Amino acid sequence: MFLSAAQASPYIPPLATPPGNLFFTYQRPDGDTFIASAAQAELFLRLGFTVSGEQTVDDSDSFRALVSPGSLAPPASGVEFSEATATPGVKAAAPPAP
Repeated sequence: MFLSAAQASPYIPPLATPPGNLFFTYQRPDGDTFIASAAQAELFLRLGFTVSGEQTVDDSDSFRALVSPGSLAPPASGVEFSEATATPGVKAAAPPAP
């Protein structure tokens, strides 16, 4: 229902608010695509974007995996700990030689 409304020409907003877990794939006029809330459809359509698909995402980990594949993977070797953030387990640097 919400996808067909967003793809209609001219756009006629639906009478109900899309659910919070409904996301559309928007396409910018230059061809780039991104994923954002279906509730923002009216704004993006006014800016000249189009809607090319929809996804239902039920939690933040699923959303992160959808928009940034690989972001849930463990960090690369050597960056698990950081002295800058005082992460526990940081190996202390050798003291400077006298």
